Amino acid sequence: MLFKYLPKERVDVLENLKIRFSPLRSLNDPFESLPLIDIEDKVETAVEDLLKELDQIWERTPISERTPENKQLLEENRQAVYDGARSAMEPSVVGQGLMDIISDNLGVLSLSRSNTSLLMWSHYTGSSTGYVIAFDESHDFFRQHDLKGNIVRPRPVIYTEKRSYVSEKHHNWYQKLLCEKPLEWAYEEEERLFLTHIDKNSSIGKDEYEMDIILTSFPKEAISSVYLGYNCSPDTQKKIEAALDSNNIDKPVYRAAMSKREYKIEFEAVQST
Repeated sequence: MLFKYLPKERVDVLENLKIRFSPLRSLNDPFESLPLIDIEDKVETAVEDLLKELDQIWERTPISERTPENKQLLEENRQAVYDGARSAMEPSVVGQGLMDIISDNLGVLSLSRSNTSLLMWSHYTGSSTGYVIAFDESHDFFRQHDLKGNIVRPRPVIYTEKRSYVSEKHHNWYQKLLCEKPLEWAYEEEERLFLTHIDKNSSIGKDEYEMDIILTSFPKEAISSVYLGYNCSPDTQKKIEAALDSNNIDKPVYRAAMSKREYKIEFEAVQST
C-alpha cells in the first residue's frame, strides 16, 4: 500500500474524491526544481562550431581590414562567445531552463510507503490532527504516463548526499531528474506518481508559490483504508466518516495512538456507528 498524509483541512479529498498532483515548484524541497543537467559534449560541439564561424568571418575579411586592432577584437569576441556558451549551458542553468518548460505541465503526487512515521504524522497532518489515506497501489489509477508517454507505476525516491548530474547517457535519467532528494528527507519513504495531462482550465486558484492548484479525480476503489491521527478531533472524525458514507466507501477506519512503551505509533480499528 501507499499512503497520503493530509491535514484536517483537507477532508475535501475524501468528500470530492479529488487530489492534487503538485508542480515541482510547489514541493517543499528547494532543490526539486534545480536539477543539474550535464550536456558537456553538446557544449563543446556548439562552442567549436561558433568559433569556426568567427574564424571563417575573419578569413573572408578583406586584407586591408585585417589590422592588429581588428584581430584583437576578434580574439575578444572569441573569448566572449566561449564564456557565454559555457555560462548558458552550465548544468544548473540548463536544469532551470528545463524545469521552466515542464513544471507547468507535470504534476507529482507524493506518497509514502509508511503510515507509521512520527515525523510524517507531525509535519503533514498538523501534529496528527489530520488523517492518512491508504491506497491500493495495484489499482489502475497508479498506472500513469511518464514524459515519454510510457505507462509507469509510482517511482521510489532515491535519497543521496550528493547531487547527481543528469545526462542522456544515464539509462535511469528520468529517476535521477525527478526522483532524487537530499538524504535529510529519507524518513518520508516517498514514492511519486506523475501526471502529464493536467487541465489548467480547471485551476481553483494559486498556492503560496503562485502555481495553479488543480485537483484530479481518483476512483474510490483505489482507497484501501483510512487512518485518523492520534490528535484527530471528534468533529474531524465525523467529517471523514460522513465523506466515506456519502461516497459509499466501505473501508476500514483506524485511529492512531502513541505506544505506551516504545517510540512508535499503533493503530486500533474504529467501530462503525
